Amino acid sequence: MPPWTETYRPKSLKDVVGNPTAVSELQRWALSWEKGRPEKPAVILQGDPGTGKTSSALALGADMGWAVVEMNASDKRNAEEIRNVALRGAVAQTFSDTGEFLSTLAGGRKLIVLDEADNVFGREDSGGIAAIVDTLRQTRQPIVLIANDIYGLTRRSAAFKSLCKVIRFQAIHSSSAKAVLREIARKEGVKVPDDVIEYIADHCDGDLRSAINDLELVGRGELEITEGAVGAIGTRDRKSTVFAALEEIFRSGDARRARVAAENLDESPEDLILWIDENLPVEYRESDDLARGYASLSRSDEYLGRVRRRQQYRLWSYASDMMTAGVAVARRGRYAGGRLQFPMWLLKQSQTRSIRRVRTSLATKLGRYLHTSRGIALVDVLPSIHFLFQSDDEFRLSVSIELGLDEKEIAFLFDEKEDSHAVRHLVERVAKQRSAQELPARSRLIPREGETDE
Repeated sequence: MPPWTETYRPKSLKDVVGNPTAVSELQRWALSWEKGRPEKPAVILQGDPGTGKTSSALALGADMGWAVVEMNASDKRNAEEIRNVALRGAVAQTFSDTGEFLSTLAGGRKLIVLDEADNVFGREDSGGIAAIVDTLRQTRQPIVLIANDIYGLTRRSAAFKSLCKVIRFQAIHSSSAKAVLREIARKEGVKVPDDVIEYIADHCDGDLRSAINDLELVGRGELEITEGAVGAIGTRDRKSTVFAALEEIFRSGDARRARVAAENLDESPEDLILWIDENLPVEYRESDDLARGYASLSRSDEYLGRVRRRQQYRLWSYASDMMTAGVAVARRGRYAGGRLQFPMWLLKQSQTRSIRRVRTSLATKLGRYLHTSRGIALVDVLPSIHFLFQSDDEFRLSVSIELGLDEKEIAFLFDEKEDSHAVRHLVERVAKQRSAQELPARSRLIPREGETDE
């Protein structure tokens, strides 16, 4: 028997619960394809797990009569597979489920869905970023990228922001979750007490998929369950997201709620203060509110400074109180309700950390190849390699092959982004050259006609 999450997955967008605004935006984007390829041919469905992103993408395909080509996290999603499946599907014509040819000009389309897109770019996925961007640029079919972490997806290439419309899915409200759970129980013929339904919905933290899984855990194969069944479920230890915590700090006006939000957050005070500092002037538009907010934030920073200088970590609690409860009660007027932003300082640090990691990787490969230390390779050799790489075409090809450079390292030596034409062209040349070198070696292992292994 399929799991209940699949059995009761929405078949149409009208059946998707909890995110009417996101569903409406998705429908408008899909309808824009009726006039031809829109300016943004792809959407990114962003939100926490269990908020209906994948279900909405599949329901959209059903509503529009589009065939769906889906790649998920279980697939092998390196550059080759992405081009074979996603890119080929995005630029080709399609057929219906009955084998009928559907011309794009006549409105026949297919929907390319890449689930967990923010997890595509692991170390093994060399060239994956370029393959995704190529697909977005060349597509003649609508594409849906699904991501839990929008920053993990967009920070690797600016092309995602220019080619994709971002649609955000919010956590499912407990009242919506309760209605879904009661309907599933009714269809399954299981009598479930209201206390059990409410417990599951209140403890799912906005994740409808996990709520349905919990209901199935206690209800499958039963005709009636008791209130004691919640003991089999337990409570989930879900960390609050930083955005939810910031909303409590800036918009609740409640010191206790702001403190609790920070306590459930998997962020250190040193990082949380950067988030608050970045968004405080966006949320607090009244000058008096802003002055009081920064006064609390300044005092918090003083405590953090003493922690760094004296290693007195007990002061962290004072710092947290000032940056959460202090900032929360600083607002007397109405909040501005702006869009919360990622701290630019953290973003810049992340970018430079990535560069440092690539430099270290290059120095390690150079040191191993030249039989010298990584430090010497970094200081004395890498600058020359950097110069020659940009000025000599044959040199850059041979170095890329000999050292086994990946697209990040090639982009660093080119001083280009990973999805630039120069980087993509060289990656393709390296792949072809390696294939040509491997072919004779493989052919020698195959005995010719009339030969034996002796």
